[in-house]
Amino acid sequence: MFSAPRLLVGLLLGALASVIWGGHAVVARIALQGQGITVLDILFSRYLPAALILGPLAWKDRHAIAGLGLRRLGLLVLTGGCVNLTLFVSALHFAPASHGGTIAPMTGPVVGAIAAWWLLKERPTPGRIAALGCMLLGVLLIGWDGLGGHPGAWRGDLLLLGAGGTWGVFTVLLRRFGLGAIAASAAVTLASLALVLPVFLLFRAGEFFALPWQVWSWTLVAQGVALGAASMLLFARSVEMLGATRAATLSVLVPVVGLSASWAVLGEPIGWLKAGGAALAVGAMLVAVLFTGRRA
Repeated sequence: MFSAPRLLVGLLLGALASVIWGGHAVVARIALQGQGITVLDILFSRYLPAALILGPLAWKDRHAIAGLGLRRLGLLVLTGGCVNLTLFVSALHFAPASHGGTIAPMTGPVVGAIAAWWLLKERPTPGRIAALGCMLLGVLLIGWDGLGGHPGAWRGDLLLLGAGGTWGVFTVLLRRFGLGAIAASAAVTLASLALVLPVFLLFRAGEFFALPWQVWSWTLVAQGVALGAASMLLFARSVEMLGATRAATLSVLVPVVGLSASWAVLGEPIGWLKAGGAALAVGAMLVAVLFTGRRA
């Protein structure tokens, strides 16, 4: 049984994590388009503060992380670390934030279900297949909407499909490897920083810290503290308080926040096609979590 205060706090924490994730594309696009920030700056800003925060957690779970081995850790970095983030952020040079906040998070569950079928032998039920198909149709509608209003957005949409797809594989690999989300995030953060930091120091550090201090300090806080560490810790606590299924339903807020924030903050038009695609995909996402299951 869930007590009312515990349920309320768990919902609040999970919702806050989803809001942070939903605003990611808007924050990144503002930085890239108007503040002189580059993709490399965002990578550095994501992983340095997050490594400082999550480092103690990585040490706590050092034996489990060491048991991964370099090959498995490399797969996690590829699908859920700096390679994944590079795809997502690079996409925002071409695609609007409304696409970033919807296409990637909606693609992840579809690819994750396919990967789970292949890697974990979890055959989805017909209901889940139908729900995932509706999510994919919603993604296609959102991308189709961008062909006319945002010339060249298709290039960013392809990168977003790659970012969402690799993230879907990442979630399945975590289950296959038996590593908890916090330990995995800490390990991937530290490994990603080891890859990004030398490149940043050689080619970008001087220009980044020559920007107004308000710009680079905000980037460090928004990318590293909020997105890199706080959102994961908030969601993990929400899962502990609500259970995985209840907490997962809050993920429907991510595309809703992404679409709403891109309109409210950046003035990006939504349009009926994009709104319809988002509504279809969000509804299907909720159905997939609540009313459909896996058939082993």
